[in-house]
Amino acid sequence: MSLKEYFVRDLVINDEYGIIDSNATIQDAAKKMKELGVPDLVVIKKEKQKVLGVIADFDIIQNIVAEGKDAKTENVISAMYKIDPVTLNTTVTEAFNRMRNLNVNVVPVVEDEKLVGVCTIQDCWSYIPDQTFDDIGLIPVKNTRVAEFWFASICAIIAFTLGVILPLAGIFGYFIGRYSDLMSLMGMGPIIEDPILVFNLFDLRGSGILVPYLNLAAPIWIVIDIFGVLMLIFSIIGLCSILYAAFSDIRNIHTSWIIKKVIPGLTVFFMAFQWILFGIAFATMTPSPIISMDIVGLIMSVVSMILFLFAINRDYIFRGIENPENRASEVSN
Repeated sequence: MSLKEYFVRDLVINDEYGIIDSNATIQDAAKKMKELGVPDLVVIKKEKQKVLGVIADFDIIQNIVAEGKDAKTENVISAMYKIDPVTLNTTVTEAFNRMRNLNVNVVPVVEDEKLVGVCTIQDCWSYIPDQTFDDIGLIPVKNTRVAEFWFASICAIIAFTLGVILPLAGIFGYFIGRYSDLMSLMGMGPIIEDPILVFNLFDLRGSGILVPYLNLAAPIWIVIDIFGVLMLIFSIIGLCSILYAAFSDIRNIHTSWIIKKVIPGLTVFFMAFQWILFGIAFATMTPSPIISMDIVGLIMSVVSMILFLFAINRDYIFRGIENPENRASEVSN
């Protein structure tokens, strides 16, 4: 899209959208939604044809059904959301922001204070001009949001694979030690061979040996297991959060800082804390075992955490390439 500003009148206004009187009950609204096959109805005061708000099927579920209220007696006004209607001369950006700020899908369109239809947040997506020049970042690209989406997606997927999937599968671990030094930890006797054992995400394993941490006596190993589960859960949620937030940026959908920063950040925290817990476990063992870090595992974990941080802070990686024609136009104006 160019830098041209679009208005609601440029959209295809749905003039056959369902309406319902403000005196109607929730049951009436639900029946009308079913009859028309729509998820929302505009609530109007029929005497004055004044738009009061919009009631959605989600509002009925959240405010009526979940609260145990009677749909046959509750009025639609008790469950509707209030949103200032837009006019045909309202900019698409403003209409989009009204819906985005309330996290709703529909805004009524009025002319001379009478309802002429509705527009949806989906109608607005492709008509919002990207007027803010992105000059923050290191690598110049034409479309920063698309570049950030692919960059964040690739970084997050690789980070998830290196930092979670491979340790979970036992490809590499956190620490390594010889069987003879770890017999007291496992409560096992000597064997002919003396294999090297690797501390993975949830178990200690080596040649023909696999001991889950839950089988070890000290409470610290239960804590390591618990935080391992938390790391696995938050890494999956963090991966999905990064992908969702990056895709939402392309579509101009607002996402909270919790989804963008906090949840993926917790993934990095749990990955780092897992190493700390292993260090605590070995420091408190008696007798103290002879162990060493799995260098490959350490490198992969560090790379994974760095990639997650890159994905979280993708806004600082790319900057826009300014169009000389647009700059010339601004100077002439």
